[in-house]
Amino acid sequence: MTIPFESVTTFIGPNGAGKSTVLRALDWFFNGKLGSLTEKDCSFGATNEDIEVQVTFSDLTEKDRGELGKYAPDGVATFTAWKRRSCDGAEVLSANAKGFPEFNAIKAAKSATTKKDEYAKLRKDCPDLNLPAASTGTAVDQAMMTWESSHTDQLVDAPEALQTNFFGFNSGGKMSGLFDFVLVTADLRASEESIDGKSSIIGRIIERSVDRAAADEEIAKIVEESRAKQQEVYEEKFKAQLEAITAQLNAVVASYTPGRAVMVSPAEVELKAPRTIFEVAVLDGPTETAVERQGHGFQRTLLISALQLLAQSGAASAEGVICLAIEEPELFQHPIQAQTFAKVLRSIAEDAGKRIQVTYATHSPYFLEARHFNQVRRLTRSSDEIPVVTVHLTTVADVKAKLSGVLSADTVDRQLDGIVANQLAVALFAHRAFLVEGTTESSVFYGIGDKISLGSLEAVGVSIVPVGGKTSIPLAHAILTSIGIPVYALFDADGGFEARAKAHGKPQNKIDDERNSHVAANRSVLKYFGRAEEDFPSATVTEEIAIFEDHLEAFLSANWPEWITACISVEATAGITLVKNQLAYRTATLEAAGTVPEMLTQILAKAKGK
Repeated sequence: MTIPFESVTTFIGPNGAGKSTVLRALDWFFNGKLGSLTEKDCSFGATNEDIEVQVTFSDLTEKDRGELGKYAPDGVATFTAWKRRSCDGAEVLSANAKGFPEFNAIKAAKSATTKKDEYAKLRKDCPDLNLPAASTGTAVDQAMMTWESSHTDQLVDAPEALQTNFFGFNSGGKMSGLFDFVLVTADLRASEESIDGKSSIIGRIIERSVDRAAADEEIAKIVEESRAKQQEVYEEKFKAQLEAITAQLNAVVASYTPGRAVMVSPAEVELKAPRTIFEVAVLDGPTETAVERQGHGFQRTLLISALQLLAQSGAASAEGVICLAIEEPELFQHPIQAQTFAKVLRSIAEDAGKRIQVTYATHSPYFLEARHFNQVRRLTRSSDEIPVVTVHLTTVADVKAKLSGVLSADTVDRQLDGIVANQLAVALFAHRAFLVEGTTESSVFYGIGDKISLGSLEAVGVSIVPVGGKTSIPLAHAILTSIGIPVYALFDADGGFEARAKAHGKPQNKIDDERNSHVAANRSVLKYFGRAEEDFPSATVTEEIAIFEDHLEAFLSANWPEWITACISVEATAGITLVKNQLAYRTATLEAAGTVPEMLTQILAKAKGK
């Protein structure tokens, strides 16, 4: 699969869909050691297939180009590298493991003249490739590299003779310091990462923030003085004893080997300056405790705080980018703390000066902002014998195109900012979504679901989403369906609005304005769903949408009088007004006697996908 990444990328989906697999594949690409993958890592035991991860970098800087050299000539906007583990366990990281087949003969040419001739012939034979003219061998290489970087979908495995290893991300490789990938797994232990070691998060922060060399010279002097004094003590205390032993030993040796002697003396003292080690402890009031003795929540907070500091301290070079990949950032966090993490990490990712990318694999709506639905990658897994994983994603442009003729691009932007954004976060995690206008409808239908079987809607993964009015239904529907979520919708035609308006004494000009508003909204929603446009459509239940001729309360008054009785009872018992406490409608629905109207049960069945 191919997955584009944003400044913030959020992976969601059910357990086992492959969210962690994506993050671990990237970790292997950037940080994996030889032999870290085994046959057990092959998908579904397919040990006869290679494991391959391809990463493409965009927004190359001049420093990137300087380090990458021939792999990123002028005119190339991206750089791609492949890491592969072959069936026999061999691993290779290469910047030209793949290529365009028509270029193979040109690349293999023994002389610049042959290369130019072959290239000119290809340009003539295949004008549709739009290859530029090139008058030198170097220019030919650059033209082919530029073309391949823009057409990676047409590349295939290059012949081994043309492949070269690319020393990229570890141990001083070309990209080391230009792009760093840091993965915090769900089982990463704060106690281990707070040890001052080369690979720990705290160790890496200290390495970037503390100049250990500042003390090296002074410590070296102290160590040398100590060594000299220790040597003097040896000379003073052992000299007489060792001279006596030497004389006795030589007397014996001389009897066997004349002319030879031995000498016993103190060996030269070897002292090395120790590496300065820093340690992390937790101060809880006056008490100092070890990190591992703290609760899981605090340990996770420490981990992410350290990770944030690591990112803010910058990659190894001033132009470097660091990617923070966090598995289940909500782990062990109470909601307010999780919201804080999400806001802070997004703020540093959106600060272009910090050059940081953030990636999550999460089950929490706190790390998913519906306003940024284009940054969500939703993974689903089929129930086939050999499951197929699919990545669902969309863009703002795709959604606007889907709404063309129904909502203008400006209206989409306004609705995203002020209306829909706060309603969709939970729905993006659902198996199915049921869009309604307001909280009254959501409360009543949740109540009907519980009346049929407690928690029946939640059990099948249905999320009822109040979008704040029927004019917001097309946008919410377009976003959710574009990201692969089945959606059912319900709206009120408001056919009885005029009688209610007159009963409330509204002037005719206001009634006319309200009529125009309802007519425009009804026609807009009907047009989006591909239905015949009407001013006030009749009640209906279809496969994709349901419509009340007036609105829900009017329908219930006419078809479920026991529900009205239950509402009056709840208001009297609880001392509340349902209009101001619409969640109480759920209680009233549960307590209502009589039979749930058939239209409502039909709508709920459609929402469940039945």
